[in-house]
Amino acid sequence: MGDLTAHFSRKEFVCPDCGWMEPDEKLVAALEKLRMLAGVPIWITSGCRCAVWNRRVGGKPKSQHLVGKAADIVIQGAYPHEAAKMAEMIDDFKNGGIGIYPTRGFIHVDVRDKVARWVG
Repeated sequence: MGDLTAHFSRKEFVCPDCGWMEPDEKLVAALEKLRMLAGVPIWITSGCRCAVWNRRVGGKPKSQHLVGKAADIVIQGAYPHEAAKMAEMIDDFKNGGIGIYPTRGFIHVDVRDKVARWVG
C-alpha cells in the first residue's frame, strides 16, 4: 500500500543523492492508472533527481526527472516495448514522453507538455 496512491509511495521517488522528492501529481496519477491497467506491480527505478545525481546517471541536462515529472519504470513481466504500448494507453503519457530502453530493461515515462518518443 502506498502513501501517495493505492500502489505508490513517496519513498519510491526519492533522489538517491540528496533525498529530494516532489513528484508531480499528474505523474503519480498517471502511474496509478498504468498500474491499474497492467494489473501487476510497477517498480520505479528512478524518480526525482537533483542535478548532481542526474549528471551521475547520464541524464539529459533538461531531464523531466529534475522537475519531478518523470519516472523510469519496470512493469512486472513486461518487456520494455510491451510496457511502452501500455503507457501509450494512458493519456498523460500518450501526450508526454515515453522512452524505451530495451537493453537496460526499463521504460521512461513523463508528463511533459508535448509528445516525445525515443529508444535509448
